[in-house]
Amino acid sequence: MQTIVHAYCFDLRIKGEREAWDILREQLTASHPHCMESHGGGMHYQPALDGVEVELETTHLFTNQWNTAPVQGSKNGLRLFDWALDYEPHGNKHIKQGHYLDQTEEMRSIRQHRLKCGYCGKQYPDTYASSFCDACIGDEYLKESELYMLRLVRVSEDIPHRHWPALTVSEEAALVPAYKHAQLHGNTERDKVRIAKKRADLASNAEKTIANAIAERDGMLWLMDRGVSTDNAIYYNHTGRFCFGWRQPVNDADALRAAIDGFPFPYDIKETK
Repeated sequence: MQTIVHAYCFDLRIKGEREAWDILREQLTASHPHCMESHGGGMHYQPALDGVEVELETTHLFTNQWNTAPVQGSKNGLRLFDWALDYEPHGNKHIKQGHYLDQTEEMRSIRQHRLKCGYCGKQYPDTYASSFCDACIGDEYLKESELYMLRLVRVSEDIPHRHWPALTVSEEAALVPAYKHAQLHGNTERDKVRIAKKRADLASNAEKTIANAIAERDGMLWLMDRGVSTDNAIYYNHTGRFCFGWRQPVNDADALRAAIDGFPFPYDIKETK
């Protein structure tokens, strides 16, 4: 899906440019519902893109902005707004500059026909069978009081999260039991992935803990069996290495090395300087 980028820059101290800005602002106010006016120097003003056709990504949509496919000078594409204005660029309140995109019927339509979850942001086609997101109902951080945010609304609707439509009595009666079941059993695909990862992490952490405990035990017993004091020796789990001299530096490192010759674990010696 393509559109054209337009860059603009007006100095309001110049009469002709002030009038041109007034005309453009009126036109954009009518055709572009939201103006992203923000600080940041001149980040929204991109004269090199003026008149350039860009390819818009449609995997994930936004209410007032787009990701583009890679363009010249950007390996990862750009984030462009329907209409963006730099707020007093470089501290100059007389300059009005930024960019805007031609709004095509295809751009309007795709936003109109895409639904989004107010909690996790997952998007669905507007033919989706449910009015609520089913991907995050088992999320461990989701509160029962936030279930209204699972309602799917059109991407084209600019609704702040605090104004997301509340649940009706019948919707609440249906969602709350589903929420409690999902929180208890984790039955969505997203929950299954999270639980599988947690299981893998538990197994991995247990293996590491056991391996460290065995290494520490075997190393310390090896030293004790050879009459080497372990008071100044320690095993570090995070490195998998023994350290001699951790309490106080070793005075005769050569004698220690001779005493622990053949020690079957990696080690370090902190020597007296």
